[in-house]
Amino acid sequence: MSVLQTTRLSLLPLNRRQLRLYLDDPATLEKDLGHPVSRGIVTDRVRRAVGMKLSKMAAVEEIHHAWYTYWLLIIKNASFGAGLAGFKGLPDEHGDAEIGYGIDPAFQNKGYMTEAVLALTAWAFREPACLAVIARDVVKSNVASQRVLAKVGMYVYEESGDNLSFRVPRAGPTSARS
Repeated sequence: MSVLQTTRLSLLPLNRRQLRLYLDDPATLEKDLGHPVSRGIVTDRVRRAVGMKLSKMAAVEEIHHAWYTYWLLIIKNASFGAGLAGFKGLPDEHGDAEIGYGIDPAFQNKGYMTEAVLALTAWAFREPACLAVIARDVVKSNVASQRVLAKVGMYVYEESGDNLSFRVPRAGPTSARS
């Protein structure tokens, strides 16, 4: 799996060992990567999500792991792993790839997550089967996440209770489904 580079970030797709280390032994992960990583983003919710990712990665060919893992957002000028973003798997039967993300509070509201989601969306659209990137069940009170999604061109396609779901189609003739 290759690293994605943006102006201010390196996005590193974590392998199964690195994901496990992030949960169980972040000091060893930091030693392996050569820089510190945020401990504050490893909540119970993230632990469950990583557990699901590890299970899914064990069941698919390694060539598809980039679609199932978290990508570590490394802030270049700080040499710090500040956040995680990734897809929940390969595009589904409709061509939708669902994205999720989180970043250390100290690095919020600085445009890093917008930059990361833009880079991962562009990466996803290199796969012909990916016709749209979606973000499901964004809590209405999570205004910061909604701002990120709006900045990357996503729009609300579904509203349910306290949640909004967003999507951005691939540009061009393959984006007829909306």
